[in-house]
Amino acid sequence: MKLAAVDWIFIVWYFILSIGIGLYYSKRAGKSISEYFLSGRSLPWWLLGTSMVATTFSSDTPLAVTGIVIKDGVSGNWFWWNFMLGGALTVLFFAHLWRRAEVVTEVEFIDIRYSGRPARFLRGFKALYLGIPVSCITFGWVTLAMVKIIRITFGTSGITALAVCLGLTVFYTTLSGLWGVVATDMLLFGVAMAGSIILSVVSVEKAGGIGALVEAVRAAGAGAGKDYLSVFPPLGQALPLAFFVALFVQWWAVYYPGAEPGGGGWIAQRMLAGKSSKHAVQGTLWFTIAHYVIRPWPWILTALAALVVLPGIAGGSAGEMEAAYPRMIAFLPKGVAGIVIASFFAAFMSTIESIVNLSGSFLLNDFYRPFIRKNASERHYVAASRVLVLVVSLLGAGFSYVLGSVKMGWQLVMELSAGIGLVLLLRWYWWRINAWSEIAALSASAATAVYLKIFPENALVRGLGSALERAGFRIDAWGVSILLIVAVTTAAWIAATFLTKPDDPQKLLAFYRKVRPGGFWGPVARMNGGAYRLQAAPFVGWGLAVLMILFLLLGLGKVIFMEWGAGAAYLAAGGLAALLLAKVIAKIDWEGRR
Repeated sequence: MKLAAVDWIFIVWYFILSIGIGLYYSKRAGKSISEYFLSGRSLPWWLLGTSMVATTFSSDTPLAVTGIVIKDGVSGNWFWWNFMLGGALTVLFFAHLWRRAEVVTEVEFIDIRYSGRPARFLRGFKALYLGIPVSCITFGWVTLAMVKIIRITFGTSGITALAVCLGLTVFYTTLSGLWGVVATDMLLFGVAMAGSIILSVVSVEKAGGIGALVEAVRAAGAGAGKDYLSVFPPLGQALPLAFFVALFVQWWAVYYPGAEPGGGGWIAQRMLAGKSSKHAVQGTLWFTIAHYVIRPWPWILTALAALVVLPGIAGGSAGEMEAAYPRMIAFLPKGVAGIVIASFFAAFMSTIESIVNLSGSFLLNDFYRPFIRKNASERHYVAASRVLVLVVSLLGAGFSYVLGSVKMGWQLVMELSAGIGLVLLLRWYWWRINAWSEIAALSASAATAVYLKIFPENALVRGLGSALERAGFRIDAWGVSILLIVAVTTAAWIAATFLTKPDDPQKLLAFYRKVRPGGFWGPVARMNGGAYRLQAAPFVGWGLAVLMILFLLLGLGKVIFMEWGAGAAYLAAGGLAALLLAKVIAKIDWEGRR
């Protein structure tokens, strides 16, 4: 693809501005670990929430969504839309608790919640597990997507593309820490959203306008036996197992970067960096709305247009379907292409900077400092963090050559962690969960996932598949695997919990007084002289938040496809749910003073 001079001017201007912001914050980030990884715990809700959504707005996501839509239609997005249930849960039940915990990372949470050698082992193991393999796999699929984009738009080799991506992003992230990340995220989110909207508008026009696009997609779906435009999968005589798993299991059982049960990873990092518990709650709510309501439709429109203007794309491989998104750039006029290409870089950079900063925080704060060098200066730890960020970046680059598609990376991380989510949720609200519970869950999920990869056609898979088919489900290998891993993992951690001793009572009491969670803390609450009550308002708020997101998502889609009556009704319902939710949030004491 040949770019005009004005396109190159915009791209170069964008990079200079991004690097300048990173350099500006480098001195401030170098003061301490708290400044480097948590921005001094001073972020307002709008900044931490925008940083969350910018991080999850990666170069891989529009490609993966395009592949999903081309293969399964709009309804295929429930593969990730289901996480709206967990996101709303995090807003109402966990965001304020994370801020009260006042740890540096989600892994350090282990140190204030559990006691003894099991806790020490778990902290070190989880720091390495999340800091290296999970971070590198995530890094790999994000980079894989960007390499595809650069190859298609610039015609360069994969190695050259990889060098450009890594060099620019890691440079300023290493220097400026989270201060540089959140500051550049404001720019990156704006550019990325503008680029995706522009590309969707041009793509729809290339397909003949929205009316012609709808007719063409419906015709293509009729020929393939699919309804590409339906938001919900066709149920027919059998319920699709993948949809059932997504709606009732996946969102609470699976640990996925950016959608961890109860919050984790860069979501927890931003909540921990908030000014207060209330700012953490409001920022996470803004992220959830932007993530599920605002972002998806431009990608979906571009994917639907690709079905029409790229003949034969529906019969391609998963990687070819994903590559349809950057191929649509060829239809952009001169002067506009530069904005859209810069938006891809923005999406890529916003995620990579968070991945390497977060992995560095795990390796430094939860492994290097407690196990390797305990009493060094803050300046030493900041320098060590910068080295660790570079190491993770190099390791992550290798994974981009292993993965066949972005969705493959998504599925791999989900399979390795299926079943651990319930432990991550309950550890806040049930005193009996201990370090062995998490150790058993992590071990069982990874071991079962690896076993199913090596022996995909075994008696357990065949037996469960047959039973589900008799129960009226349309079977798919993904759904069967997730259900098996969740079942084995759940049995393992429940057994470990009751076969091992509870944590040290004084440790539990200190955690209970610091975080004030409420829930099932009977023995600890009696030691405290009274219980912190779990109020009904968060449950009501959770339901309202889910309805608000769902109605707004559906309403926006209906309006885009010119179904004005249904769109207005859904948007009105979403607005009413938002109004009621605002009243619920205003009544809750997020600081736990009452």
